[in-house]
Amino acid sequence: MAGYNPGPVGPPAQPGGPYVPPGAAAKGATIEEMMRERARRARQRTIWVASAVALVVAIVVAVTLIVVNQNRRSAAPPTAPASASAFSSDDAASGGAVQTSDRPAGALESGGFLLGQDLVPGGPAPAAGEAVTVEIFSDYLCPWCALLEQAHSDSLAAKVQAGEIRLVIHTLNNLVEWNDDYSWRAMIAADTVAALEPDKFWEFNMALWENQPAESEDSDALTDAEISDLAAGVGVSQATIDQFADSPTQDWARWSSDEGRKQVDGTPVMRLSFDGSEPQAWQGWLLQGTNEDGEQVYAPGDLDKAIANVRGGQAPDAE
Repeated sequence: MAGYNPGPVGPPAQPGGPYVPPGAAAKGATIEEMMRERARRARQRTIWVASAVALVVAIVVAVTLIVVNQNRRSAAPPTAPASASAFSSDDAASGGAVQTSDRPAGALESGGFLLGQDLVPGGPAPAAGEAVTVEIFSDYLCPWCALLEQAHSDSLAAKVQAGEIRLVIHTLNNLVEWNDDYSWRAMIAADTVAALEPDKFWEFNMALWENQPAESEDSDALTDAEISDLAAGVGVSQATIDQFADSPTQDWARWSSDEGRKQVDGTPVMRLSFDGSEPQAWQGWLLQGTNEDGEQVYAPGDLDKAIANVRGGQAPDAE
């Protein structure tokens, strides 16, 4: 008995042309047209899927940026992550008032350190009615702050020692989230020296400026050990250096930095006042121009003129 023969496998032969599925001929569609249509639909699906994915990613990025920016704005003052450094203790209270007993010697009720004529915080200084008060608000990671120091630190020191000005140093940690928390670590080290060994403050302050790391999230900042070495290099005792990790000035330092941010929009700012007058920012502390080769250059502004203007009741930048 012959076995069952289902016939040829595959589509029936179509003499004179390619195979056309049943019903396709009635619609007038050839196999090439069908394949092109299928490819077109596949491309559309790919475009739709890619567009949907891109939209979702854009939404996620936008929401993330909003949350991050809100968190940064709401952090007043930003606190240093405890894991970032031995100097970055998160235990101290942030913001709010501090007890008078917590304020280091030489520190002002409004924040910052008033230097005496010996360049020592808390040392003897002229009265506000005798000398122009110069306040500097700076962050140890801010590159423009370093330019200000390079341009005017020698002149400021000489004027302090001569009794011509009253110099107030405000240390801020605006850039606390950058470079392994360097702003906080440098600030708390400087404030600790100002509080415990004030006679070493000016030299340590200048050492921090001279060894400033780049302001970049991916650049190497000074380590805790390197900051400690800078302090030791200017004669700060090991007993004081050991306090950097758990400084008795932490509450005051955070409060003082917060108060500084309430007074100025950013860093650096140099403000001048005389005999109770309203402090005025000196915009000309660093002049920008070009040299004979057309290259951008910076030069110190006329500090003597700015001081004379303020003493005479004029704006620091008055001509």
